[in-house]
Amino acid sequence: MKQFEQALMDSYPDPYLLFKVNDAGCFLEYANKASTDAFDLQEGLIGRPIEQLFESSAAISQGCNDAIHQGAQVTKKHFSIAKKEVLYESVSFVPIKQGDSNYCGIILYNPYFADKHMTDDQMLENIFRSSPNALLIQHLDGETYRVNPAFTEMFGWKDSEVLGNGVSLFPSGFEKEYEEIVRQLRKHDIYNIPKTKRVHKDGTLKDVSICYINIYNHRRERTAVARLYGDISQQILFKEKYIKKKNSYQLIAENMKDLVSIVDMSGKVAYSSPSHLHVTGFTAESYLNRNVFRFIHPDDRRHVLNQFRQMVTVGKSVQAEFRYLHASLDYIWVEMIGSPLYDQHAPFEKFLIVGRDITARKQADKALQESETKYRLILENTSDFVFTFCQEGNIQYVSPSAKEWMMHKPCDNFYTFMDEYVVGDDRDLLHHMIKHVFQKENPEQLAFTTEKSGRSYTFDAVLTPLISKEYSEYEENMILIIARDITKRLEDEHVSMQLEKMSTVGQLAAGIAHELRNPLTSVAGFLRMIDEGITDPVYKGYIDIITGELNNIERIADEFMDLAKPHVVHLEEADLTDIVDSCVRLFEGTAFLQGINMDVQYLTDTQIILNCQKSALKRVFINIMKNAMEAMGKGDELNIKIGANEHIVKLFFIDSGKGIEKDRLQFIGEPFYSTKEKGIGLGLMMSRKIVREHGGRLIIDSEYKQGTTIEIRLPLVPKRTDEPPKFNENDGITLL
Repeated sequence: MKQFEQALMDSYPDPYLLFKVNDAGCFLEYANKASTDAFDLQEGLIGRPIEQLFESSAAISQGCNDAIHQGAQVTKKHFSIAKKEVLYESVSFVPIKQGDSNYCGIILYNPYFADKHMTDDQMLENIFRSSPNALLIQHLDGETYRVNPAFTEMFGWKDSEVLGNGVSLFPSGFEKEYEEIVRQLRKHDIYNIPKTKRVHKDGTLKDVSICYINIYNHRRERTAVARLYGDISQQILFKEKYIKKKNSYQLIAENMKDLVSIVDMSGKVAYSSPSHLHVTGFTAESYLNRNVFRFIHPDDRRHVLNQFRQMVTVGKSVQAEFRYLHASLDYIWVEMIGSPLYDQHAPFEKFLIVGRDITARKQADKALQESETKYRLILENTSDFVFTFCQEGNIQYVSPSAKEWMMHKPCDNFYTFMDEYVVGDDRDLLHHMIKHVFQKENPEQLAFTTEKSGRSYTFDAVLTPLISKEYSEYEENMILIIARDITKRLEDEHVSMQLEKMSTVGQLAAGIAHELRNPLTSVAGFLRMIDEGITDPVYKGYIDIITGELNNIERIADEFMDLAKPHVVHLEEADLTDIVDSCVRLFEGTAFLQGINMDVQYLTDTQIILNCQKSALKRVFINIMKNAMEAMGKGDELNIKIGANEHIVKLFFIDSGKGIEKDRLQFIGEPFYSTKEKGIGLGLMMSRKIVREHGGRLIIDSEYKQGTTIEIRLPLVPKRTDEPPKFNENDGITLL
């Protein structure tokens, strides 16, 4: 016996014995738990001859031999196995052929104690009290005469409460049914109601079937009526569940009819319902006397045959799904339920097969599986972070993109992920939002910032509740969070905003430059006329100074025009030392008057030659030093450190002024943003532009109330054999 067959028989409620039958006799091969309990069989009896086990060994052997000889099941009524006083209503001997060996299975039903001296009245009383159906006998005057225990169990009324009294189980609204019962019992001795309702003692309604039977005396006078109640609530409940399941999964379309067939033990069709024509395209007559297995797909026959054999052996209903031949020579999917069809001659001789077309469901399942595969593929390859987690934070799913971002570090709880990666205030906000989604069961959206390896990332996230009552695959409420990295988008938006500001600044600068040039032209012309008529050297010197300043104003106007329309910078070789020293000399007097110490350190002995526009660089250095002076007071220091290697030079302007707050530092250098009360924020913007046009970089670092450091990196004039300069964070120049 196979393992699954033994497990099935071990759970079988009726005693089952399996004997091996040969010329030497009958030998016990298997006994299920119900039989070992019934007959007190001990372990180690497998293989023993039947004579050592049961008193009725001869009768049992005869039954086994008859079944094997006939090749069909043999049933014996009121049969004793071990104890003569214990009889079984019926005992079935089922022959089983395996190779050259013969086996016989014995199934025993409904044991009872036999009493040869039991009277007819005792037998009737025993039947009355042990009947599983509720019985009530009532006189014609309405007085209750008898009720059995099953009546008390079904309706809650004890015999002491109803005997000698009238009891009505009719619910309100069933008056016409009562009249029909009275009318039928006057004409007939028996009247059946297959489905109706009656009232329980607690007031609830029960679904029952009722058989009314007239009782007569010896003079053929009707004296009482017996009512036999059957509880059909489970049948109705089963039907309701079946209908609900059918609607939920859409197994069959509207008006679809079931396939009904009756087959014998060989699988030959004895009856086929007309619905076959609608479902399979074959007429009902075309199936008669043909083996049903011929219409089953070859790949499914073994499975269906095993189910059929189990139904024959055990006598219980079985279920299977398989492909069934259609008249188009294609196959449809059928769900089949097979049950033994009992009759008074030979149980298990014929079987009822009920099937329904589930092709649509199979196709839907296949489409669903393909859809799930497709969306799973999308989910597994999306760059968005996807998490699903419960209220305790336990993660059920995390997308590969999130795992890769976490460098495949194990993470089983979403709150742990938040504590490790989400920054402080955003972490509290996300906690609050998760709690809100679980409580209100409404989706929410928010942005939060994470930090990993010293870098910040901003995510735009949507939190969607997954309610367990709406999603059957979840045992508890969950949250689906889909987070998209918008760091690059925010950076692009910032760049776009900066470009827009630069465009606005350029237009403003162009307007200012245009308005400056008109009065400058007039002033310069009249100044030349005055210069021609003056001979005093003192006034000549004043005019030279005025002319120089006008030239500076005109140059500034030209640089304003550069914001609106970039032009080619004309570069020439120049010594950086000369440029820096000239700027320092301009501020020596100011530094002395303000009590500021100014120091310049050249950390490189060699000459530092740049390919530059001297006036532009001079303006950058002057602007930086002017800002430093304005940020410092008496006793502060401005240190200028300059160092170079073969490719680049670094200049550090280090002041000990009031510094810049960290939250404002990120905006320094943007147009229209200034830390000065009357500043317009164009100085550093122009300085950055000039340094960038020279192929360099300008970097600002500041600590509030500690001071500010501005670093400028510029390329040196390369030698002919040298490669173009490359800026690195570690370029070999250490100034601080």
